[in-house]
Order: sequence, then structure tokens, then C-alpha cells
Amino acid sequence: MNAPSASAVSSPNPPAAARAPLKILLVEDNPGDALLIRVMLAKVGGSQMTLERTDRLSEALKRLEQGGINAVLLDLSLPDSQGLETFNRIYERIPQIPILILTGHDDEGVAIRAVHLGAQDYLLKGQVDGPVLLRALLHALERKRILEALRENEQRYKLLIETTSDYIYTVTLQNGVAGTTTHGPGCVAVTGYRPDDYARDSTLWHRMIHEDDRAAVLEDAARAIAGVPTVPVEHRILHKDGLLRWVKHTSVSRRNERGEVIAVEGIISDITERRAAEIRLRNSEALYQSLVESLPQNIFRKDLRGVFTFVNSGFCKELGKTAAEILGRTDFDFFPLELATRYRADDERVMASQKLFESVEEHVTPDGQRLYVQIVKIPLRDSSERVIGIQGIFWDITAQKRNEEELRRAADALRTANAELKSAQMQLIQAEKMLSVAGLAAGVAHEVKNPLAVLSLGVEFLTHQPFAKQGDFELVLKDMTDAIERANLVIGGLLDFSREKELELTSESVTAVAERALKLISHLFSNRSIEIIRQFQNDLPAIHVDRVKIEQVFVNLFTNALHAMPRFGTLSVRAYQKILAEDEAELNPGLRGWDRIRTGDRVVVFEIDDTGSGIPDDKLSRVFDPFYTTKPTNEGTGLGLSVVSKILELHSAMISIRNRPEGGVRVKLFFRAPPT
Repeated sequence: MNAPSASAVSSPNPPAAARAPLKILLVEDNPGDALLIRVMLAKVGGSQMTLERTDRLSEALKRLEQGGINAVLLDLSLPDSQGLETFNRIYERIPQIPILILTGHDDEGVAIRAVHLGAQDYLLKGQVDGPVLLRALLHALERKRILEALRENEQRYKLLIETTSDYIYTVTLQNGVAGTTTHGPGCVAVTGYRPDDYARDSTLWHRMIHEDDRAAVLEDAARAIAGVPTVPVEHRILHKDGLLRWVKHTSVSRRNERGEVIAVEGIISDITERRAAEIRLRNSEALYQSLVESLPQNIFRKDLRGVFTFVNSGFCKELGKTAAEILGRTDFDFFPLELATRYRADDERVMASQKLFESVEEHVTPDGQRLYVQIVKIPLRDSSERVIGIQGIFWDITAQKRNEEELRRAADALRTANAELKSAQMQLIQAEKMLSVAGLAAGVAHEVKNPLAVLSLGVEFLTHQPFAKQGDFELVLKDMTDAIERANLVIGGLLDFSREKELELTSESVTAVAERALKLISHLFSNRSIEIIRQFQNDLPAIHVDRVKIEQVFVNLFTNALHAMPRFGTLSVRAYQKILAEDEAELNPGLRGWDRIRTGDRVVVFEIDDTGSGIPDDKLSRVFDPFYTTKPTNEGTGLGLSVVSKILELHSAMISIRNRPEGGVRVKLFFRAPPT
């Protein structure tokens, strides 16, 4: 064996296998030979290949079962196997992997027999260098690949011939008369008969044609024999299994160099499935047409440009036009520009996303009537699954939409009524609570008042005793006096809160009553830098109130405002007349509904704003509760606003307390104005 030159090994166009990393299994029990081969492959193969080695056939078989080996270098003489048996055992296990035999001169004949049995090549030890070994490996891999491809092609061709639905026949002519006929092997798949069946029975081809179709087939054959161009003929045959099948018969004339017709060749294709599909398609189209025409919904199709390609009768009726007047046109020919533009955008979105689109849209009929329609659009595809347009269906849901809106309005009204009912229930609960507290307060006040009077007399007596000025007695007695005075204030507040005496109503100016209240607490302004701003509307009507009680209301509210501004601030008081708005008609805690001020009533409003720290939002709802206060200890009894609320309730008036966005609190009093 002559070694190839280095240039041959490093050819610029090596086999394709050389471009991929290879994994070689070396089966060699001689360590020296194994080392030599490893060194040679390392020099010429580099990173193109890796080498694994075993020294036993049994180990080689186990490694090959694991997979991943591209080629085998096999020494036929191994400790556990000798000669051709070594090759045969590996080849039987992995015939798809190329095997190269490594042998000496004494075993060259055995190696040649191994090549005849399936080995790719053999190499003589001692006459192999790196380039020769690499070239042999690469050529072995390429030959194996080619052989496998040829084998696969042969199997594929054989399977194709045996299962094809087409076959070729040839009729030779002698002096214009049909002679011998040959049928290709595909006739078995089409007709059920083998080529030798036709050879034994020359009339078989004629008898198997359906009697209603024989005339057309014979006419086509006569034209072919005469050399006249033919057209494909579709006809029925009786298959060997007794069933009728459809075939397509195409024949052509073959001429010699003199232009004489010497044979007729044809191809017969089984089109049974196609004909059945065509029948199913016709039936399906008829069913589809019947369905879409009977549906009350409007159905249409458009191409990629938005041109109508199909409309049902419902769509035609909706537009008031015939199908001929609609097909070939677009939405812009029938709908307002705004709607047509939106419809076109929806179509393009469906075709781009290739997903179903569903929406409720506004639709305008030709007579200008605006309707609501439920529309569904899907992409329209051809047999290759390419999007070729859209298909849509829509139906009128105007009545449903209006019913939903009516139900929504009714639900909103029900929720509003429910909220008002809950509010009324809470007011009723609060009213009963206030009445219970008032009764309890009256009883407690009367029970505690007399003991307080005794305590007050006792403290006054002790104050005039000689020892009263000694040590801590004077300080203790002063603290006791202050505590009794504070208790008296609470008792007085409880009595005011619980008193049910008749009002002494007189016609009073609300601004005059407020001014008097400001004078009564003027001493509280002495150590504060408080600015008072008055904004009173001219010609305010007089209102019927108990002047003393309303004066008490103003004193409490002004005092609260001053306590919220301990050092400086602004107290703004306003009075004006207005019609009560819906969002202002709030109930006071405890106010009965029959005589309360209502939306639309004319009222006199008195507002008090301070610039203090405000009231925490979570405490606003409790400010009218008896004994509840946000002031520091010893600065309030918690009865002031409860008394204010009670007095306003007696006057059928209202009070609102809110934090101002700019800071501080705004109190609004609403008094019913006398009729004009």
C-alpha cells in the first residue's frame, strides 16, 4: 500500500466528515501499536477526532452499545477473539459504523475477506503513517455514508413503486394495430392486478373499465393510435377487490424517426380519494350555502384588500343591496368614513395577529339608524394555511344593549336607595342612642349635683379656717375647688344636653346673634394673635330661633376654633342665603326625617373656618358623641358638640364639620329660611 502525499491529505476540499469532530474506537491489545496509532492521529487529526481504546472484544462491544462512536479500528487478533470471528461479531452488532481492519502481513488474506464481508478497508501495521490513517478513516466514513444513502434510496424507491397511486403502461403498435402491452409494477396498487395478470389476459384492461365509461376510453385510445392529441380521461374501473375506483387516464403517442406512431404510452392515476373529496366538498359547499343563507346573522368575507368576496342574504338585506352590488366593493362604499376606517383597522388587526377578534361595535344602517352589533372576525386561509382575507359574522344586539343599560341604571338606583336606607338606619340608631344618653345624663346630673354642692360648702368652710394658709393646705384646697368647679361644668353640660324644655322662638338676625357670642368670649382673644374676618351677605332674612340657645351654639363653636389655634391664626365667619344642593342635605345625628331640611329648600348658611390643625379623619364621625373629645385632658368635657347637635336638632337645623384642604376645620350651620 503506497502512502499518499501530504498534499493529498490536506486537500482544500476534504470529505464532509472531516469537518466534524470524530470519535474513534481502537480495539488493539498491543500497547506499542496502540500508542503509535494515538500519536499519528494526534499529529494529523488534531481537534478533529478523539481516540478511545479497548484491548478486548467484549469491552469493545459494551462500549459500542453506549453509542457515540463514528468509526472502529479493529485488530483481528485479540485475547478473547481471533480472525474473522472478531470482525463478524462486531459487524453483526453495529453494521452501520465503518470498520477498518488493522493487520500484519501474515493475516492480510483474512483482512481481505473481512473487506468482502463488509469492512471498509484494511491497513497493514508498519506501513501506515498519520496521513494514510486519516485518509483511510475519512474515506471509510464517506463510503459508509454513500452506501447507507443508496440503501435508503433503494428502499424508498421500492416502497414508492409498491404504494404509488400511479402506474405507466406501454402498448406497442404493428402496422397501426395494438400488439404487446406492458404494465408497470404500480398497477397492483391501482387495480389490484399484477403485471403478469395482464400478460396472461389481454382483455383484462377492457373488462375492468365500467361499462358506462368504455366508449370514452376506447375513443381516447383510437385518437392516440392515430397520433391525434388526446386529453386526460377520468373514468371508473372495477378493482380486483370488487370495489369501484376512479382513475385518471392520460395517453400520448410515441413516434419513430419517420414520424410513424409505433407505441402508445400512458399513465393511470388513482383519483378515488380526490373524487370522493370533490363530492364531499360539493356537498359541504351546498350545506354551507344553505346554512349561511338560512341564518339570521349577517355573514361576509373579504380579501386582503378589504374587498367583499362573499355575502349572505342577511348581509344584503342589512345593506339594502343585492350581492352583485356588494361584491367587489369595500366598506368605504357603504359606511361613513369613520366607521369604514375602524372596520378596516379591525380587519388588518385580525390578519396580522391571525387570531379571532370579537367586539361590540356601533353600526349605521343605510337609512341612518344607529345600532349595536356583536361582531366576530377570523382570518380566512387557503389550502396552504396562508391568510388570504377575513371572514366575519355580526348580529343586532341593540335591544340587549339597551336592556343592559336599563338594568345597570336600575342597579345603580337600587344601590343608591340601599345606601340611603343604610344611612337612615344609622341615623335612627344614632338618634335612639342620643335619646338614651340624654336620659341617662339627666339622671346622673341630678344625682351628682347635690353631693357636689355639699363638697363645695365643705371646701369653702375649710378655706376660712386658720390652718388653711399653712403648708400645703392652701394648694390642696385650691385643687379641690377647681375639681368641684369642673364637675359642675360637666353637670351643667349634661343638664343642657338632656333638657327637653320648649324653645322660646323669636325672629332673630343670625349675624347679630353671632356678634353677641363673639363679645361674650372676647376675653379669650387677649393672649392670642387671632384675626377675625367677617363676610356677611346683605339683607339676610331673620330666622326663627331661640336666641339664647343659638348664642350658646356659637359660643361653643367659636371656643372650639380658638382652642385649635392656641397662639395665632385666622377665624373666618360667613353668612349667606342659598338653595340647598343635593350633596349638602346631610342628616344630623338624631335628627328626625319628617321635619329636616331637604334638597331644594332655601336656607341661611353660617360658616366658621379656623386655621388650626384640623380633626383626624378617623375621628370626624365621632365628634358628636357625648364625652368624646380630641382636646387634651382638662381642656374639654366632650359635651360641647353634643349640646350643639341637640340644640340644632330642636331647631330642625343641620350642622356639617369637615377638614379644609388648606388646613383647619370648616363648620357649616344650615337654618331654614322663612318663606318669602
